[in-house]
Amino acid sequence: MTLASVAPMTEKTVLAAQTLLGVDVSLIVLLVGVLLVVAAAVAVVVSRRAVARARRQAEEAELAAQQANAIKNDFVAMVSHELRTPLTSIAGFAETLRESWQTLQPEEVDEFLTIIGKQSAYLGELVEDVLVIPRLQAGRLRLYPETFDLGKLVHDVSDLLFPPGQGREASVSIPAGVRVHADPRRTQQVIRNLLENARKYGGDQVLVEGFPYGDHYVVVVSDNGPGVPDEAVNLIFEHFEQLSKGDSRSASGIGLGLPIARKLARAMGGDVWYERRFPTGSRFCFSLTITEAAAARIEAERRAAEEAEAEAAGNRR
Repeated sequence: MTLASVAPMTEKTVLAAQTLLGVDVSLIVLLVGVLLVVAAAVAVVVSRRAVARARRQAEEAELAAQQANAIKNDFVAMVSHELRTPLTSIAGFAETLRESWQTLQPEEVDEFLTIIGKQSAYLGELVEDVLVIPRLQAGRLRLYPETFDLGKLVHDVSDLLFPPGQGREASVSIPAGVRVHADPRRTQQVIRNLLENARKYGGDQVLVEGFPYGDHYVVVVSDNGPGVPDEAVNLIFEHFEQLSKGDSRSASGIGLGLPIARKLARAMGGDVWYERRFPTGSRFCFSLTITEAAAARIEAERRAAEEAEAEAAGNRR
């Protein structure tokens, strides 16, 4: 092959390569342009979603702030209403005793002092109910569990809220000698709130009974009142919820009794829940651990479940 024959072939090859290269460059430019357009479209979509998400979060935050403010206003109004009644009663009877104690009959003095004592006790219970929720939520409420006689405690609380001879009594069928392992003071608070709820909203029959169930002992406070409406069943354990509100409220209280009872029960390894009573009325059930070993095992299981839930939440983030 001569040099003259190679030269034309080389020129053809170069021209072909230049043509092919030109096509490749044009294709690359076209692809780059398409990619830029797609990237710009994706960026627009992402930015719009981000803006929409930020707007939605801002709206949710504003709604949460409005709800929190409404709850705060309701809480302040209800607490003010509840405090005013016993304070007025205490101040009135104390002033009467101060001015007229020398001329009053002994039975009248005893009656006035009894009223002052009951109203003072109610104020103490109200303050305790207000304070226990944030303590529980912050994990600062210390419990002092011990083994004690549940039947005696229930009878004592029942006699306090339904004193004999007042026309309305609670029938307690829990025998003496039933031993449970929990914090006696907080157990008393749970029983008091459940009985107070039955006294306010139940009918003329209130029954407290109990039975063992596995590692727990279940206390049932039942009444023959109207019961809880279907639409309110999921709300009765929410803070500040009452079946009647505002100026139409027919019962005292600030809607903390049932939420506090449930939180305290769960903190002690038990629970509080609602059941319907046939043919009418309500059943509020409260479970407590029977032995210290059962309480320790249930507490360990609860902590393990909380740690697993926290770890799962961390993994999702």
